[in-house]
Amino acid sequence: MKTPLEKVYDRISFRAVPFPRDDIVKIAPALRMLFMKYGTSIVVFRTNDIVSRYIKSKKDFFSVFSLLNNNGLSDKIATPAYIDKYKDTGRQYDSIKKELTGKQGINMIAVKDTGIFSLGHTKISADRRMEFFLNLLRIKEYSLIDSKFEFDRLKDIFAKKYEKFNDEYPAQSKKLPEKIAIVTGAARGFGKGIAESLAKEGANVILADININMAEKNAAKLNKEYGNGKFKAIKVDVTDENQIRNMIFETVAEYGGIDIFISNAGILKAGDLESMDLKSFELCTKVDYTAFFLCTKHASEPMKIQHQFNKDYFTDIIQINSKSGLEGSKNNFTYSGSKFGGIGLTQSFALELVDFNIKVNAVCPGNYFEGPLWSDPKKGLFVQYLKSNKVPGAKTIEDVRKYYESKIPMKRGCRVNDVASAIFYIVDQKYETGQVVPVTGGQVMLR
Repeated sequence: MKTPLEKVYDRISFRAVPFPRDDIVKIAPALRMLFMKYGTSIVVFRTNDIVSRYIKSKKDFFSVFSLLNNNGLSDKIATPAYIDKYKDTGRQYDSIKKELTGKQGINMIAVKDTGIFSLGHTKISADRRMEFFLNLLRIKEYSLIDSKFEFDRLKDIFAKKYEKFNDEYPAQSKKLPEKIAIVTGAARGFGKGIAESLAKEGANVILADININMAEKNAAKLNKEYGNGKFKAIKVDVTDENQIRNMIFETVAEYGGIDIFISNAGILKAGDLESMDLKSFELCTKVDYTAFFLCTKHASEPMKIQHQFNKDYFTDIIQINSKSGLEGSKNNFTYSGSKFGGIGLTQSFALELVDFNIKVNAVCPGNYFEGPLWSDPKKGLFVQYLKSNKVPGAKTIEDVRKYYESKIPMKRGCRVNDVASAIFYIVDQKYETGQVVPVTGGQVMLR
């Protein structure tokens, strides 16, 4: 049998409405930075048909919270503020600063004709606060259609549901407590491993991949282990600019900004000049080179806004490059050329974005033999290199593997933990940008 609250929730449902996506990308990072000094790490955005009716005026918005004022629960969980909407970005930011600067306790903000932003020390608490508001809104709506319902009893049940709400601070023992990270190509291989490494250190991670089914499975596993809502899978083809824009919007709407963007998605097409076709060459270039430009272009936008509202805040864009970006690779010019280009982009972006405290660096892993890039039985490099005669005299896949292991001074391939350690170093330091960090076991040394 359903509880009174469940009956209300069933009867009052929400419907999607159009909303200004560009405005959200501009507003959420600003709110996040304004309140970060008070412990805010996450800002969550929501709107729907009912929310849109209650944010037309300050009076309408505050009326939602008056339902529970007699028991003080609203004050404990949500301290509201209301901001008018302006088309001009500068005027909008002035309004935000005027209304919110110095107001430490604010954690539920309505922006007229836009939606609701809930703030939290953690993703879990921001989600819980938003859930509280939306459920309170359901009760408010229900009171308008059923005046005979026992609202005092309903409100008591509702209060009990949220009486243990606690906006706890994240564990500072982690390297990346409540940081917001995007990893492209996170369905498998290095991307999957990097996402897992970031999760262990307290980060909220967006797992972006064209293989959305696998990305969703990975995100679900991480949510189960580290806390529901901290991980989200987003389908993205990194050669499609509109999909990249959507990835950035969904991230900012769900978390409030971006701290770390890891451009990991990549493909490899091995072959010599004689066998390489233009279609394969251009696809590899799009994924391994052009996509890094597109991702940096759009990921840097909310990062710049964060800097505008917090001049001391640093963010990171990291390309997972390759040792093939450090030296030429026989019968592998398509991949190597795009990775060489990626280092040029890394250094150039670093110079352009340094004024915004956005550090741009690259990690160049050695051969990850256990990953699908090398070990896939149909498309892996072991198979490709065997077929293309890249390794003289090799008769089997094992011959190819032994050949490449013998070229590494440390006699093993690169592992996820090796790459993760380089990423943590890059994020932690504040005095390096435009750098390349080789993780090759000594196989390639900078000179």
